[in-house]
Amino acid sequence: MSKVISANRLSDGIVVYFEGAGSWRENIDLGQILASEAEVEAALGAARIDAKRNLIVDPFAVEVASGDNGLNALSLRDAIRARGPTIDFTPHAGPRVARTERS
Repeated sequence: MSKVISANRLSDGIVVYFEGAGSWRENIDLGQILASEAEVEAALGAARIDAKRNLIVDPFAVEVASGDNGLNALSLRDAIRARGPTIDFTPHAGPRVARTERS
């Protein structure tokens, strides 16, 4: 199973993905894809060094699969972290209802 390393950037809390060589990106599609447990452990080791340098906090491995629109995190929690909420939460103006005043 393919994985990427995720964490939160310490300066602003934004979710980031390990690109390699101490570089972190906000887009899951730019995260380094890790195919073996040895690669995951090596990347987590590098991520822990970045955590000690106060660049990121709480690095962990995320299972991913390639899809039509890039990498998709397989767990709901990580999909929300990568792509945002699962519903449209933008307020929409609904139809106005006329109010009548009673005398």
